[in-house]
Amino acid sequence: MHAPHLGGVGAYTAGTVLAVAAAVLFAVGSVLQHEALSGRAVELRVMLRRPMWLGGQAATASGSLVQVAALALAPVSIVQPLLAGAMVIALVVRAVWDRCLPRRGEVLGAACTVGGLTAFLLTARPAQGRPDHLPSPVAVLGVVAGVVILIGAAARTRRGAAPAAVVCGVCAGIAAGCGAVLISAAFKQAGHDGNPLTSVAFWFLVVAAVVAAVAAQVGSQQAYSRGALAWSLPALTVLDPLAAIPAARLLLGERLEPGHAAAWGPAALVAVVGVVLLARTGETCRRPLLRPGAGAAGRVSARRPP
Repeated sequence: MHAPHLGGVGAYTAGTVLAVAAAVLFAVGSVLQHEALSGRAVELRVMLRRPMWLGGQAATASGSLVQVAALALAPVSIVQPLLAGAMVIALVVRAVWDRCLPRRGEVLGAACTVGGLTAFLLTARPAQGRPDHLPSPVAVLGVVAGVVILIGAAARTRRGAAPAAVVCGVCAGIAAGCGAVLISAAFKQAGHDGNPLTSVAFWFLVVAAVVAAVAAQVGSQQAYSRGALAWSLPALTVLDPLAAIPAARLLLGERLEPGHAAAWGPAALVAVVGVVLLARTGETCRRPLLRPGAGAAGRVSARRPP
């Protein structure tokens, strides 16, 4: 059989735009949730009384809906890498929140992330697999079981240490990436069956995707509560596409342009380096937009973004 046409980002404009919009919503939700949860226990009864946490949840939920729409219109290998842009957007949101200019290292990290992602998407030319390439129930159950086990293990880590935030972020990122692949698989199954409402396979994939998405959400809450956003968000952001792209290849048959690997491979590495640079920045504002005496003292000393 012939390989599917690798049209790239240009062939999925609507899905690409929606993925960027989802990244914006996820960035806002991450910053708000971290502000509400940092250093505190994850207790639903308490969190429901925090307007900031509720606002973060609303932004994240909206981002999830937009992401689902994007996955219906574009391959996982386009949508999930673009969501890594949430890292850069969170930097901007935090800079405005703290009234503090980004450091040079943060600007360099943002440039590497955006430039690397752009080069990756242009050279890798991701595309959807064959319409008849659908995941087996055994593979789906294996993915869901693995995700649940990972999040359960992450929940047992101790709070207040950077390694715990990284571990939880990694597990949440893997769960989010796998959940995105399962959502895309459900859409693909629906198109294959014609009448998804009566398809057992379609609803099986929907339930699997929901379980993975809930696990990712639980993992992200644990990550935000265990340490600085500079540790949890980068781990979540990087592992999401790193898990989603091979999972999409395995379960859906999605492919990257193999002949351009010499270009998109280094581009992906540059994007990862950008995320790492963002993660290594400190939490103390050194470049305030306003002097403390100008009414910004509370913001100037606030925590910094990744």
